[in-house]
Amino acid sequence: MAPRAANTMARGIVVTMLLASTVAFIILLAERRGFTSSLSRSPTTIVQRSRILPKWEAATLTPNIHRQLSFSHSSPRCFSSTNDAPDVQKQSSQSSTSSKKVENIKAQMERDMMQEKPKPVDDTRFNRTAGRDRYNPQTYFELVADATEATKDAMADGIERIEVEMAALGQETYKYRADTFVDVNAALATALGAGIAGSGKRVRILLPDQAELARQNFMLQKNMGKRMREEMGILSNKLNFGCLTEAAPSIDEKIGSAFSSLFGREATVPTPPENPEDVFIVVNIGVLDLPLVETYYENILKPQGRTMIMMNCELDTLRADLGLPSFPSKDLHYRFLSFFKPAFFLRNRNYAKTQATPPYNIDYAGSLFRDYPGPWQVMLKLGDGSLACVAEQEKRYFLNEAKYKMAEALGIAEEKGSVIDFLRTGYKAGTWWEEAESQELSNLWRT
Repeated sequence: MAPRAANTMARGIVVTMLLASTVAFIILLAERRGFTSSLSRSPTTIVQRSRILPKWEAATLTPNIHRQLSFSHSSPRCFSSTNDAPDVQKQSSQSSTSSKKVENIKAQMERDMMQEKPKPVDDTRFNRTAGRDRYNPQTYFELVADATEATKDAMADGIERIEVEMAALGQETYKYRADTFVDVNAALATALGAGIAGSGKRVRILLPDQAELARQNFMLQKNMGKRMREEMGILSNKLNFGCLTEAAPSIDEKIGSAFSSLFGREATVPTPPENPEDVFIVVNIGVLDLPLVETYYENILKPQGRTMIMMNCELDTLRADLGLPSFPSKDLHYRFLSFFKPAFFLRNRNYAKTQATPPYNIDYAGSLFRDYPGPWQVMLKLGDGSLACVAEQEKRYFLNEAKYKMAEALGIAEEKGSVIDFLRTGYKAGTWWEEAESQELSNLWRT
């Protein structure tokens, strides 16, 4: 490998590590409140699965199963928010020294990043093509690194529209303030972009509009340490920022530019890049931004064969709003969103089952998981924070199917076809976009 290419890759890895630590730093500053949950009863057996580690295969679960399968305080920070919130008196006593703590945290982050990347664990069972038996990233750097490798593999296979979804804020994404959510997503997208840029490609991160772009530039600079600023400066020719309105400026931006010109200031209407980058990462969009994403792709990326990545856009949530009054039509999914192939997909889900006999409430959690080029997997969350595979197949699971597989693994699923199963699930097998396969122009999002 040429020295310049090796240096570029090293810079990309360093920036990815620094930005992954920034995510943890942002979450800490948000002073988020955690939660704990546990299984209320002890299922007797867990179904035998060839994908689960040997000690879990056909194992008879002990009466202490609630300790093994419940959320615990030892869970990795990137998967669950189990840190107990400090009480009011403790918060008050800490407020006077908060600025000092911030500086100490920044300094510690930079010291941590000076260390060498941890060596991968020697696990002969691990094969990304075959899928994972267990998944338990301890840091955001590991999570972003896995997503980066999966994305690179997808691009190497010629896929030009890619979806990346990961647990940005633990189990309860919407518990947090919107500002925290978008800040963390921007930092993760920048880390993913730095990892891709380290392989020699030029990357452009797209925010919804100029206002969001200006805010995220400010927040990233505010939360960056000195080392991170230096590394970002070195990658500045390969990692750029832009906005979706470059393809079609909004009315607000046009009016603002007109007033700027009137007072002798430089026009601020965003314009498309003259020499488009190789990869474009879209982040922090809403359902009303989807038509603009399509316009950007069709007018700027598609003619030149560029790659678009939808990063933590929660497309399933956005699809649910399509077809409602004043929202884009469902046809947007059929003709555009159906082409986005999930390269790295990790959506955590919390479920609860009620019954007429004690214990009355049973809580459990898991994830729908995909690590390209591996299969789709249903993962059950264990007490140590790790995810264990309980089912897998080449085609994407319906959400109800994934839920049933988790309950089946715990021995609490209703019998298929029974009256109680019908009353719990209803007559619909899935959502409208899950059942509309015949109307889609592509099935890439399902594979």
